Amino acid sequence: MLRQHTRVPRISGAPGPSVRPHLTPTSPRRTCRRPFTQKPPLLTLSPQRSRPQLAFLSPSPISRALPPLSVHLQQHYARLVSTESRGHFKKRASRVLRISLSLGAILVFYEIIKIGIYQEELEHKWPTPSEWSWKSRWCLRAAEAWQNPEEIGRLMSDWPMVAGYCKELISRLEDVNGDGKGIVEQEEGGLFIDGVGKAGFDITAKSEPWRRGYFQALMGAAKAAENLEGWLTDRKQRVSASAEYFVGPSNPRPKPVPVGQLTPREEDSEPASPSPEVFYMKILTTRGFETGQKIDAALAYADWLDYKGLQSTAADMYTWAMDIAASGSPTDATKVVDLKTGIIKSNAESLPSENILRVSTALAVHNARHGNLPTALSIFASVLKARRASSPPPTGTVFPTPPYLPKQSNDIFVSFFNTLKTVFIPAQYPPPPPSGNEPPYRTPSSPCDEAGLMTYIGEIIYATHFKELGLAWTRDAVDLAESTLPDTDPSARENRCVDCLRVGFENWRTMVAQFLEKAQKDEEETIAKAKNGSSWFGPSKKQIEAKAVERKRWEAEQFILQERFRKLLPIIENDSAIQGVVPGVGLF
Repeated sequence: MLRQHTRVPRISGAPGPSVRPHLTPTSPRRTCRRPFTQKPPLLTLSPQRSRPQLAFLSPSPISRALPPLSVHLQQHYARLVSTESRGHFKKRASRVLRISLSLGAILVFYEIIKIGIYQEELEHKWPTPSEWSWKSRWCLRAAEAWQNPEEIGRLMSDWPMVAGYCKELISRLEDVNGDGKGIVEQEEGGLFIDGVGKAGFDITAKSEPWRRGYFQALMGAAKAAENLEGWLTDRKQRVSASAEYFVGPSNPRPKPVPVGQLTPREEDSEPASPSPEVFYMKILTTRGFETGQKIDAALAYADWLDYKGLQSTAADMYTWAMDIAASGSPTDATKVVDLKTGIIKSNAESLPSENILRVSTALAVHNARHGNLPTALSIFASVLKARRASSPPPTGTVFPTPPYLPKQSNDIFVSFFNTLKTVFIPAQYPPPPPSGNEPPYRTPSSPCDEAGLMTYIGEIIYATHFKELGLAWTRDAVDLAESTLPDTDPSARENRCVDCLRVGFENWRTMVAQFLEKAQKDEEETIAKAKNGSSWFGPSKKQIEAKAVERKRWEAEQFILQERFRKLLPIIENDSAIQGVVPGVGLF
């Protein structure tokens, strides 16, 4: 019999098969819970032991009161905007801000470059003294540009702008602590003129470019004052317009203003500009201006007085201008001109100066305007004879030429290189013009002056019942003015020769039209008398044919005139479309 063996475990101390061992864990068992998100929060320093209990995830009882809207929105957006999204939005916002600032800086620099190029172009057209400050030079350029609107692409001159720029410039140039350092008053405390104000300064210590620029500022202000006569400026709204637009005690029913504009009030207004007399008298009383500059001011002032109907005052101003011209003449002026009438003496040993010829011509226009035709004709004839007797200039004489800019081209490369030349080549201030104290020389523009005198003479002769002779003078004037066009420079051609040619053509056309009308009328009357047969000595067939030939002659001349006018139309009508438009322009 086999002995029953007892099963002994391999490991000592292990219980038998009937005894289930009791496992005691040596370390706590780690429970794996599902995280709230796939990525753990970035600001958590230690892992969470359990799922967070968020208020918006746990159902709230119906009875709980709703939080205020501001709190609800704050909790809602706090849940949507996390740390990662906040950083993303900051990056995008900073990128948008950088791009916006960069584009804004580029646009600002582009506008600055554009303004700089435009100012350089104006500087080349109307140079300014280099010794002035940049603000004074800016004012002079702007004033000159607004006086020539066709040069800057404008339709009409904005005279309130001209008056504003000139006022600012004059105040800066007359400031002894600024650009006017060195000017002095002629008497202690300054000279005062009744109805005008303080007289001019003594500017002999300043340079010639400074004095010339000061003269341009005063003349621009005077010209603006002429065009702004009767205009007011509303100080509050900063608008300038004719007085008929202002509402007030003197104008209870003003003209309607454009839509969107407030009606200016008379109580808030002041004159848009002082009287032109203020600026003209300041030029005439300033010590340091050239003789020609003072004569320019005197003739412009006399012409304005003529326009205002002050004939006697204008005559006194012409006398003053003749005295100024005589004082600058190198010879005794009484030997070459009659100072009272302005007639140039034909038996004089020397020729009169350019200033004397200019004053005599203006005096002749003044006499013709007021019906004193014999005196005007005598002055024109004597001036024409003196100009024809002028001698050519000496060899080597250089006359100042006005600044000239190349015209804009459609070729982008040509335009680009012209712009580069304008920017990098500094503008040269032109040399001083002749003072006018010497006799005139024979220049390429002299025939244009003669053509203008001949036009005046032809018009006066035609008005004094010598119609055929007046027409002949007018024809010769047009032919002479037309012959000078190829020899003159573009700037002089636009200002003087074209004006002479245009006026000559208009006079010629008017005269021929009147001759043709008279010839047609005579022919009709002759034919009517021949048909009636009321007299034995009525018009014959030859007389009728003679009247028809006369009519055909004037028709042929009118046709020739129209053809010549059509060929010269591009030159004559250049910039003349705005002739006659009222120059004063403001916001209205």
